[in-house]
Amino acid sequence: MFVGRKEELKELKEMLESNSFKAALIYGKRRVGKTEIITQALKETDKIVCSFECKKTNLDLNLQTLSEYFLNLFNLPNIVFKDFDSFFDFVFRYSLEKEFVFVIDEFSFLLEEDFSIESSLAIAIDKYKNESKMKLIISGSYVQLIEKMIDSTSHCYGRFTNILLIRPFDYYESSLFYPNYSDEDKFICYSVFGGLAYFNSLINDSKSVEDNICSLIIKKDSILEAELNQMILLETTKINRLNDLILLIARGKTKYADILSVLSQEKLTKPDYLLKKLIEMDIIEKVVPINKKENKKLTFYQFKDNFFSFYYKYIFASPYSLIRGNPKMFFDNFIKDDFYKNFLPKSFEKVSKEFLLRENLKGKIKPIFKDIGTYFYDDSKNKVNRQFDVVSLDENGYISYECKFTSEKVNKKVIEEELSQSKSLEIPFYRLGFISKNGFSNDFDKKDFNLFELKDFYKE
Repeated sequence: MFVGRKEELKELKEMLESNSFKAALIYGKRRVGKTEIITQALKETDKIVCSFECKKTNLDLNLQTLSEYFLNLFNLPNIVFKDFDSFFDFVFRYSLEKEFVFVIDEFSFLLEEDFSIESSLAIAIDKYKNESKMKLIISGSYVQLIEKMIDSTSHCYGRFTNILLIRPFDYYESSLFYPNYSDEDKFICYSVFGGLAYFNSLINDSKSVEDNICSLIIKKDSILEAELNQMILLETTKINRLNDLILLIARGKTKYADILSVLSQEKLTKPDYLLKKLIEMDIIEKVVPINKKENKKLTFYQFKDNFFSFYYKYIFASPYSLIRGNPKMFFDNFIKDDFYKNFLPKSFEKVSKEFLLRENLKGKIKPIFKDIGTYFYDDSKNKVNRQFDVVSLDENGYISYECKFTSEKVNKKVIEEELSQSKSLEIPFYRLGFISKNGFSNDFDKKDFNLFELKDFYKE
């Protein structure tokens, strides 16, 4: 099933219909859906398509197989190219006479072997771009390498006419993969499987969410555990203590100071380096309060994708791995209670931010906010501090949203408690908002607050 990506498809189709040379760079983490976007865009073109996926092997073998494929496709005489300089030059010269689309997928595998290949490509583009009839599409999963390729210091800087960074789906786009679920099940599914297109494509919404969790994640040697091994674990094993840091964050040690105190006990371990690597690998993200962005002591880290958060918290370091032979038993005994009491309510705050961002982008929140995140209140005199997890900032000031993932409706008592606390602490929130899983009672005046409920998340 292919869902979403309307803007990306529109841009690629317009590029393919152009009468002049175009070069697109498409990149994003593994399994985010880059290849599928390209495939969908190519369905409507009548041009000859040469599409090749590089392998994680040595450079000479990739050059040999790529050049043989290209020559065979166009029925050209066999030529042995000594390097990518000569191959790119040949391809571009051929494009002066022949119109075609040339797709090189996983180009980052080539860059990993020899980054100077980007200069070979840049030379060919500069030499032939004014007369070439080719549409070139370069795709890659190693985000760091691809971003280095379009950095101002790179030879390829300014050579691409289209650059698309493909990000994971948000909660709403992910839900399109499982339309038969209830709103609550859609939320739970996203909280576990995250926003990667491939992961979502495996979900069977004729089964319960728990059944999908058991079969796709918990089961020993499950398909998504194998994917994680490819995406993450092979990388983390190369760097000492990286997995230890991931587990610290999964177990709630998210503040910079706490991480520093644990990891700095070993002289060979540099916490800042490890944190930087995990951010570069797109595993975690750095979070700072929107009202104290320069205060490093208040910095904390969280998983960027929900799937990693779930897997590392409940599966990776579990001492009961033998029980995974019975996934339902494992879930019921070692996951279920904490999952519903703690994991999902915390995820509800994160998804609530995504919902508010979507509404803000559509102009449905007035006034439009310019920032959203956590807010830290600190009264050192009275020794009172508190972190508010969902706070927006607009032209009038701050609005704090209380997120309630409970079976009860939010009522007047809950509202008054929040109002009382806000007033007693003298926090500068000019308005309060509430986001409820199960809606609101009718015993208070709703016009005085920003009110949303889970069913609003999935409205068109």
